[in-house]
Formats: sequence, structure tokens, C-alpha cells
Amino acid sequence: MLVAGYVKNNFFHKKRKYIGDKNMEKAEKAEKKITKKKKNTNILESHFNTIVIIILITVLLILVYSLFENYQTNQAIVGLSASNQDLREENELLREKIAEQNMKLDVVNKQFEEYNLDRVSKNQFTEIYMQLQELTGMVSEENKREFYIGRIVNIVSGSNNQLESETIYSIAKSIYEESTKYNFNPLLVSALIKVESNFIIDSVSDSYAFGLCQVRRFIAKELAENLGIKWDGAENTLFDPEKNIKIGLYYLSLLYDDFGDIELALTAYNHGPFRIQELMSQESEIPNGYADKVLQYYTQYRGFDIDQAGDVQNRETE
Repeated sequence: MLVAGYVKNNFFHKKRKYIGDKNMEKAEKAEKKITKKKKNTNILESHFNTIVIIILITVLLILVYSLFENYQTNQAIVGLSASNQDLREENELLREKIAEQNMKLDVVNKQFEEYNLDRVSKNQFTEIYMQLQELTGMVSEENKREFYIGRIVNIVSGSNNQLESETIYSIAKSIYEESTKYNFNPLLVSALIKVESNFIIDSVSDSYAFGLCQVRRFIAKELAENLGIKWDGAENTLFDPEKNIKIGLYYLSLLYDDFGDIELALTAYNHGPFRIQELMSQESEIPNGYADKVLQYYTQYRGFDIDQAGDVQNRETE
């Protein structure tokens, strides 16, 4: 009985000890888990402030970048607005100029319509012409030069197709430059040469007038000396297109200064100034066939279609 009781007590003792050991093991494991969690918590807590700072800095950088982008966008919008305003102002000025020019053209067109219907008077036509002059004055000098030289090239080549293109251009250039020097319309001078020589460089008349402008030999030498052109005989000097045009236009300008009228100057160019002065002093009728022929070509070259082109002021700077 004692042995059985001892054994039984010993069994229960061992059992309690085993259970105690198990509980202790579990307790240790639980304590380790708790310690690990505390350790992780401590680590997280120790880096929390750093993480928060990093996040705040990142957010701040994003905000700064956004503000910079907005600033650049606003500046671009301001610049575009200013440019747009400038363009509006320029367009407004341009529209005003176009409207003003259109108004002038409308007036001119209306007056031309009245002319076609009622055959306006000379004074009315002169007024229309002066308004056209105002409009053509808006064209640059270079554009006018190219326009006139181009027109003269067509006139010369259409009259004398035997000339080389370089010679034709040289003649056109000389006509334009000498005409503008004396304030003659280049197309008027082209008409004079058309009538005089038909643009034949070596043309000689029965009265010994030479070259394009048909300058008479007995006065050409004196005119050449006044211009500083070396006289090398009538043919060598007056068959040179450039020299001939210079001498011829100088002579026409002197006649215009003397008579003060383009028709009289043209008539004196053809018949001689002394003959015209004599007719004027005698109050005799002055022949106008030559002047009418020149002015007829002139109006053709200009595009006018009127009966009396002499009313147009031909000595001008266009």
C-alpha cells in the first residue's frame, strides 16, 4: 500500500513538474514574442519622426514645383496676352489704312464712272489724276523703278525686235534714270523716242538728226559739252544709246523750262525753238501734229483713253 501510494504520489509529482515545465516553456515563448513586438515597436517609433520629415519634405517639394510651374504658365499667359494685344492694335491700324485707301479708290472709281457717263471736264479729270498720283505715291521707289523699267523694256522690244536683251534693258534703264532726273514721266520719254526713231539706235534723219532721240548734229555737240560728255563725232557719240538719251532729255528739259508747257516743248523739239518762238510772237497757229502723236503714244503706254492728253501734267515725279 505504501509502495503503491509512493508510486502514485511520485507520478503525480512528475506530472505536475512536466506540466509546470510546459507552462514555463509557453511562458518563455510568450515573453519572447512580447519582447520582439516591443522591439519592433521601439524601432518603428524611433524612425517615425524621420519618415514624417521625409514625407513632409517630399510634399513641400511637390508644392514648390507646382507653384513654379504655375508661375511659368502665368508668365506665358501674360506674354501671350501682351502679344495678342499688340497684334490687335496693329491689325486695327492696318484696317484703318486699308479702309482709308479703299475710300479713296471708291471716290476715284465713282469719278471715272461719271467720266464714262458724262465726259467730265478737263478740271475734273485733272483732279482724278492728282488723286491717282496720291495713291501711286504709296508705292516704294524701288517698286516704281522696277515697274517703269519693265514697262519700257516691253515697249522697246515690241518696237525693235532686232536689239539684244542687254541693250534693251540698258536703254530702258537710261530712259528711267534720265527721265526722273528732269522730272519727266518715263513713259512720256518712251513715247518721244518711239515717234523719233522707233528705237533704232543708228537712225539718221534727212535733217541730220542722230540716234534714239534724233538730236540734230549742229546742237548736239554744245549740249554734250554742257553735260561733260566727250564729243567723239556725231556717229560715235550719238549712236551710243546712253549718251544719246542723256543729250536728248537735257535738250527737252531746256525747252520745257523755256516754254513752260509740255506740248509746246515737244513741238519745239521737233520744229526747233526759234521757229516756235517766231510763230508765238506773230500769234500764228502753232502746228501740234507732232506733240499730239507723242501724247497719243504716251496715253497708250499709260493706259488712259482720253481725247486731250495734254491736260495731264507730264513733267512730274511719280
